[in-house]
Amino acid sequence: MILILNGSPNKNGHTMKTVKKIIKGIDEEYIIINSYAENIKACMDCKYCDNLDGCSINDNMIQIYDLIGSADKIIIASPLYFASLSSSLLDIISRFQTYFTKKFIRKEEVKKLDKSLLVCTAGGDWPTMFNGPIETMKVVNMLFSIDDSMNLLIKSTDKINSQEIDVTKYSEFLK
Repeated sequence: MILILNGSPNKNGHTMKTVKKIIKGIDEEYIIINSYAENIKACMDCKYCDNLDGCSINDNMIQIYDLIGSADKIIIASPLYFASLSSSLLDIISRFQTYFTKKFIRKEEVKKLDKSLLVCTAGGDWPTMFNGPIETMKVVNMLFSIDDSMNLLIKSTDKINSQEIDVTKYSEFLK
């Protein structure tokens, strides 16, 4: 199963149109979580997960933890905002702290995912603008021991039609 974490507030914007184009030809179950539609608070570093699985915050993140347990691939998709993923998506990712403490503090095994794909779209174009999301994805890959990862970074969406971008290799990658 592919878990897709969508960080775009616009369900029909460049980011989600690109993701839907990628998964169109894939014959595998997928679930899309729209971060702006979820009631998920950011990690508050309460240290609950230093000793226990899960999180002290009782919100919709519980369902995402369950989905991660069922997933074998993850897509993190977001428009670029000030050289970062969207704030609602970062709230979700911050709650991956429970996996970090499980792996590095408690020294326990964390669910391994087979593949990851970062899809990031941006209206602008400068050399280092995707560095933040790339570094965040490196942490996600490390947490879930993902060795097979790709990034689709689309710039200048204010000037180009992102739907004209060939996504074949990303669809093939996820198969």
